[in-house]
Amino acid sequence: MAEEGMFWTVSTHEHRERSNDWYWALGLLALVGAGLSLFMGNVLFALIIAIAAGSIGVLSARGPREHVVRLDPRGLSLDGTLYRWDTIDSFWAEPFNEEQGLQGRLLVTTRGILHPQLVIPLESAVRAGSVRAYARRFAKEEEQEAHIGEYLAELFGL
Repeated sequence: MAEEGMFWTVSTHEHRERSNDWYWALGLLALVGAGLSLFMGNVLFALIIAIAAGSIGVLSARGPREHVVRLDPRGLSLDGTLYRWDTIDSFWAEPFNEEQGLQGRLLVTTRGILHPQLVIPLESAVRAGSVRAYARRFAKEEEQEAHIGEYLAELFGL
């Protein structure tokens, strides 16, 4: 826990291989949903369904990417994007639970519009403890849970 900070790398997600049947089912559901929406006269919703299904298909096909996370006195940096400590409202380091198979995560609530909450995996209980001790020097620690979007992304394996 040096004064210059700490850094580590994390993967975006755990990649799950999808069968061709999964992609066919996604396409069929999107086609039925968009067709039903067109039948009801809602062209915009049909377009949103098609774009959403295409996005889910592309995101589930690509593999995980590596991200560099850095904590220093200026703030939290994620792949070079700096979130200054004065723009971070609070953070929470979720505890590990080896028995239930839960991996800890760093939840950071920011004042940003595009990224109101950052969810960063912590790969060990030791890292979670040192990150928590370091971040507590600069930001308010407040218990929180991940937003619904994070759970949906985990459900789809994105």
